[in-house]
Amino acid sequence: MGGRVPRHQYAPEEVALCVLHNELLYKTCEILLSKDELVHASDIAKALNISVGYAYNLLRKLEKWRIVKGLKDPINGKLAFRLANTRVAQIIAEEIRKRKANEMEKLFLGELQL
Repeated sequence: MGGRVPRHQYAPEEVALCVLHNELLYKTCEILLSKDELVHASDIAKALNISVGYAYNLLRKLEKWRIVKGLKDPINGKLAFRLANTRVAQIIAEEIRKRKANEMEKLFLGELQL
């Protein structure tokens, strides 16, 4: 028999909608996108003021949906995560960038009106 096949294939657009409408999942992706290095569950926990266990569960859910990839950190051997190179991760990253650009534009225009 061949390799293990996932039981369910998730549609990238549906997964992206779920993440973009869930504040913690969205912020987790936002943190991962903003970092160039591997991110640990403890990093997410500190940034979002949640427990490490809950942060780990969020990251595992994102991994199941193929948004992040879990890797062994070469420095300390612990499990760490980075954004995956998948269609759904690209959709989410693009939307995060658009939202950030809109926030910056509103901030800039607000300062011009003062």
